[in-house]
Amino acid sequence: MAKLSPVALRGAGTAMRMQARSDRDWTGARRIMTKLPRTPELDAAMTTFFQASALLDQIRLRIWDRENLTVTQLRLLGHLRDREGLSNAELADLLYVTRPSVSALLERLERGGFIRREVSPNDRRGINIWLEPRGREVAENLREETREYLATLMEEMTPAEIDTFMKSVEKFVASGRARRAKDLAAEMPAAT
Repeated sequence: MAKLSPVALRGAGTAMRMQARSDRDWTGARRIMTKLPRTPELDAAMTTFFQASALLDQIRLRIWDRENLTVTQLRLLGHLRDREGLSNAELADLLYVTRPSVSALLERLERGGFIRREVSPNDRRGINIWLEPRGREVAENLREETREYLATLMEEMTPAEIDTFMKSVEKFVASGRARRAKDLAAEMPAAT
């Protein structure tokens, strides 16, 4: 097992606290999710998914150690790389956390010089989030390092296998987005 630096160890403590917050954020979603019967094939697919997800840990941990950022903070920077000017509420929805959790993430990222918050020109009560050069660099580095690493993982796959993989992952992502939309709709208070 690789030895983590003191920075990474401090980050791990932060990550555990952030995960605890995230777990609390999921409480509402857990209540509305029904327990589906699981087949051996579904259990095997979930195990494979977790194994595949863990393959990216070495990239995440390297950047986490280098920049002292949690995985959730890295994901937030990635969302801003894709679409700057998002609001707190939009980021909360994308990260599947509460607005107070996003505010805590943003506070730390702003102190570190990764992002800046500006009053929305369209709504003086709203705030838009923008990447600073340091945040853009980290988000681009994460993207490029991840893509390079993934390319090495896929180099033994045939074009047909890559196509099948891509179609399966696209369907999985679409299913996840539909689930998220359903969860958000269930969380909305009923109109009176």
